[in-house]
Formats: sequence, structure tokens, C-alpha cells
Amino acid sequence: MSTIIVLGLVLSACVPFAVQFFSAGYQLPVFVAAVLPTLVALALILRPGVAGRDRYGNQRATERLGAQLLLYLSPVLLLNIVYPLVSPTMAAVDVDGVPLTLVVLASSITVPWMAQAACLPIYRVLGDLMAGRDLAAITQRFCQYWPTVFLQTLPLIAAFTVPMWLATGWSASVILHYVILCVLHLLFVQSLVLANVANRRGLWAIAWSGYAAALFIAPTAWWLPPVVGTLTQLIAMRSGLRHLGFAQRLGMRVVGLDLVRGLLMGAVLWADKFALFAVTKGDFNVVAVFAAMLPAVVAYNFYFVQLAPTVDKALGRLHTDIAEAPISSLKGSSRRLTRVVDRSVLLTGAIAALLTLAVSLVMAGVDPAQTFLAVAASAASWGFMVLTLLSYELDFIGEKTSPQILGGVHLAVCVLAFVAGGLFGPLTGAAGSYLLLGTVDLVLIGTAWMFYKHHWNQPEYTLFWRHATSW
Repeated sequence: MSTIIVLGLVLSACVPFAVQFFSAGYQLPVFVAAVLPTLVALALILRPGVAGRDRYGNQRATERLGAQLLLYLSPVLLLNIVYPLVSPTMAAVDVDGVPLTLVVLASSITVPWMAQAACLPIYRVLGDLMAGRDLAAITQRFCQYWPTVFLQTLPLIAAFTVPMWLATGWSASVILHYVILCVLHLLFVQSLVLANVANRRGLWAIAWSGYAAALFIAPTAWWLPPVVGTLTQLIAMRSGLRHLGFAQRLGMRVVGLDLVRGLLMGAVLWADKFALFAVTKGDFNVVAVFAAMLPAVVAYNFYFVQLAPTVDKALGRLHTDIAEAPISSLKGSSRRLTRVVDRSVLLTGAIAALLTLAVSLVMAGVDPAQTFLAVAASAASWGFMVLTLLSYELDFIGEKTSPQILGGVHLAVCVLAFVAGGLFGPLTGAAGSYLLLGTVDLVLIGTAWMFYKHHWNQPEYTLFWRHATSW
């Protein structure tokens, strides 16, 4: 897997130079070349022993994986189809001199980062119920806390609105549209937590289908998609809605710590898009940047759909052995868990590297002028994904501080890189910024890997004995 990662990234870096040797009309060979890494990535996703076996057999497991991954990726698939179709209609509408498409785009690049922070307090509330999968109990607890958590997370809107307003200079009317969109999306993403916790991929897809349908039917009704998406989740909650109220709440200090933690960890994967929009006021090649993001998004979602449950099972076995088994069995469970986590991280990185090569080739064929930007952004996004995944593994095992430090350093470098606008000769602007940020992230990935190996080398110590000896 390490070899695949290196080859995928090195070959991706060669794409901008290689395509210069092709004459006009070279698109077909480039597209054909993109098929091979795509097929290898697909094989890594679906091959037995990695995609996983279950009681239905390998064929059934592969079918289930494909269906679940498609459902989980429904927002990416649906919105990438719908947005190009409705963009001309939206662009014809102005909000105080600013095209509606820009306001919606600003909200779109804000929401994923905001959601990372806004949903953490809800996951905290549901934490002790998640393993039991008791949907009725989870729904009741969710409805009891959701109204207050929603109000407590509203300050997040200001954290994004102020820099957006300062960077763009938009009028109060435009900023108000942006704020309303962010508030409605905050409500929407929090409503999705229930489907995610209950592992109801179909309900997740229904929410995003409703969102995409509203966007397609009424593209100028800018407030409608998140409202329709939220309504699909409220209907699914049904009788649980009677528990809605403001009696149950988390302390503001706890919520505040979760928000900061979510913002810092979420910055690794999402801050670059926000910074790029703020610096350019939305004047950047949206297709190239969002296409460059796809390999990381697909691989990251594959990890949580297929590999994370395997890690959870291995971790559960270790917990059982800590409580019941002799030391000899405990060491075996510990080594097995370490191997599973290592393999999962490297496999996810390999899939993302192969897809990065494929996207780099496709973008070189579609728009040669944007090849440098597409390759730089794709390679940097691979780094964002791997750093985020390592930070998640550290956070998962109980190491909360180092992921936040890594996220904070990444965020600071991200702001400096995009404000500088590129420092590498011809690679100016966004391409240079991504190259600079990606280079720094390689150092951060090396640091995160050392932290990761330190804590996961003896997970039984990190999970239990470290706390026991502190008594």
C-alpha cells in the first residue's frame, strides 16, 4: 500500500509536465490512461479480505458495500449533477449586485467545516447509546437535547460570517442571505446525526435526495433545499418529536470545547476551500477545485462505511480481553487491532492516491489550462485526508490534544498560503497556495504518524493502563 501511495502521488505530479508533450487532441489517450488507476482503486475497494466478509458471503458483501458507499456518497453524486444544471438560472438572480450562485457557493464551502464542529456536542450526548443501536432511545435522547444544542452552536455562524464579510466586503443584505443559509444548513446537518448514528444509509440518501430535488425544482428559492432536507429527517423521527424541549442541555463550557475541537480538526479537510473563496471573492475555477477534492472525499467515506466498523469490532474484542482474558490473549488482541488500524489507514491512503492520479489525468484532458491547479489541489487534498484520518485515529484512542494542535498549525499555514497567493514562480495563485500547503502538510503527516504509532503501538496501554496508573 505504501508503494501504491508513492507511485500514485509521484505520477500525479508528473501529469502537468507529461501532457505538454502531447499535441492538440490528445484527450482520448489521457482519458484511457485514467481508467487504469480507477480500476485498481475499485479493486482495492471491492477485493475480499479488505472490503470484508460477512455471513452472506463475499458476493453479497461486495453488493452491500457498493450500495452503502453509493448511499453515503449521495450528496456528492447528487449535487455534482444538479448544481451545473441550475447554475445558469441562479446566476441570473442578483442579491444586491452579487450573483446568487456566489452566495450559495459561499454557504456550500462553509457548511462542511461548520458541520464538523456543530455535530460534536450531539455525538457527545448520544455517545453511551450508540453501541446499543436502540433507535427509540437514541431518537428520544436526540430530541431532548437538540433544541438547546442548536442554540448553543449558533455562535459558529458568527465565526464564519465575520471573516467572510471582511474578506468580500459584501453588503448587509448579501451577508444576511449568507447567514440565513448557514443557519438553515446548521439545522439540516444536525438533523442528519440521527441517521448517521443509527447507520440508516437510506434515510441519509433520502435527505440529500430531497435537498437536490428542491434545488433542481426551484433553484432560485435559495432557502428551500436545507428546509426540505430537514423535513425528511423530522418525518423519520415521528413520535420522538414529542420529546423536543429545552429542559435538557449541555454546559456551555463543554459545548465550547467541542466547538473548538471540531473547528480545529475540521479545518484540515475543509479550511482551504473557505480561505480560497475569501481571498478570491469566489473568483476561482470551481470545477477544478471540487474535482480535485473528490478522491479524498470518496476514500474518506469508504473508510467510514467499510473499514471503521472493522476497527470497532477489533477494538471491542480488545476491551473484552482487557476485562476477561489473560495477558497472553490480551497481547494478541492488541497486535491484531494495531494491524487492522494500520492496514485501514494505508489502504485508504492508497485508494485516494490512485483516484488522485485518475482525476489529475481527467482534468488534464478536460481543461489543460487548469492542470497545475487540479494536480496541486488533488495532491494537497490527499494530504488533507490522510492528516484528518490520522487525527481521527488519535482522537478515537483518547489523545485529544495533538489532533487539535495539528489542525491549528494547518489552519494557520492555510491562511498564510492563500493570502500569499503562491510563492513558486509560474505556480502562482491557488496552485501555488495548494503546493505550499501540501508541502507543509507532508511534515504534519509525518508528525501525526509518529504520534499515531506511539499511541496505537500498545493500544491496551493507551486505552486502559495509562488511566489506571494515573490513579
